[in-house]
Amino acid sequence: MTTRQQVADLIEQRTPEILEAYETELRAADSVIAQHPVSLSQALANATQIVADVVNSLRAGQVEVDQRYKLLAWDIGATRAANGVHPRESVQASSVLFHAALSTIFGLLPQGNRQVDTFTLITLALQRSITLRIRESVAAYTGLLVDKIHEAQLDERRRIARELHDRIGYGMSVTHRQLELYRMYLDKQPDRASVKLATAQQAIQESMHHLRAVTSDLHTHQPPRSLETALLNDLESLGAEDVSVRLRVNGNEAWASPEALDEVFLILREGVRNALRHARASVLLVNVEITPGELRASVEDDGCGLPQERPADAGVGLSSMRERAELLGGRLLVNGRPSNGTRVDLSIPLKGRLLDEPARRQSC
Repeated sequence: MTTRQQVADLIEQRTPEILEAYETELRAADSVIAQHPVSLSQALANATQIVADVVNSLRAGQVEVDQRYKLLAWDIGATRAANGVHPRESVQASSVLFHAALSTIFGLLPQGNRQVDTFTLITLALQRSITLRIRESVAAYTGLLVDKIHEAQLDERRRIARELHDRIGYGMSVTHRQLELYRMYLDKQPDRASVKLATAQQAIQESMHHLRAVTSDLHTHQPPRSLETALLNDLESLGAEDVSVRLRVNGNEAWASPEALDEVFLILREGVRNALRHARASVLLVNVEITPGELRASVEDDGCGLPQERPADAGVGLSSMRERAELLGGRLLVNGRPSNGTRVDLSIPLKGRLLDEPARRQSC
């Protein structure tokens, strides 16, 4: 009987054949992904990792997925969103890969011997690896669209601000003309001059008031140090050269109050430092999603997980993180198992600040 190890070796050797069949079927299906060189390259790299997960699962005797899959999945989601490739294309491409891989792998199993357990493990590993990658790439796709909406809002505000400024500027020039007429009529027609002066005073006061209000409300001023900037600076200061670090912040930070952003920064900073100090991780993912009603964030690593006996300073750090979350009306969840990484999830309700409210945020 062919052993799982032997099947794993065969699949590993035939990986180029699986990739070739995958690309061929993508092109035959007229997939949009196959029409973009970058998207196709990413899809083939993703398929290579998926096949590697199948090989590793066979050798381990259980489903194994390399936790670094999220790095590529995030890039795929961002690229496809930038190219306007809908998530359904990713689902269809995954179905094509599933068929191409299983068709090739099934041919490697000896005839007359079904190898049910082996084939079942292969199928489960494929399904698990593909599903996880789709979930992460779709999340990245959605996040980038949120950022695009934010940018569209900013562009529209600037356009309206310019339009109103030009119109109000014209009104002020008219006011200036009224003052000139006032000086002309002052000596010979004082009553008429008074009317011009009153009109000019009223008009200029209204113009100045509206100009300040409109430009202040519509021009969203970016603070010198946003939550994303603060996190980036903190990650750089830690100097974690041996760790693959990814930071993703989606949404409009103006939807959260400066106080909430400050607290979130402190919570995430503690989570990052715990991961780098205690987890011995090789991958660290920090994700922040901001919507008008809620801020969600996570810190995830592929390190040693949570030991039964935690370091004293780590315990204090987790307590502080939970307290800060609770003070904001949110909650903090920590999930981790020994040798299986740790994930910290933070959710904070926001009070729905107006979208056109100027961002009076302070530095984190």
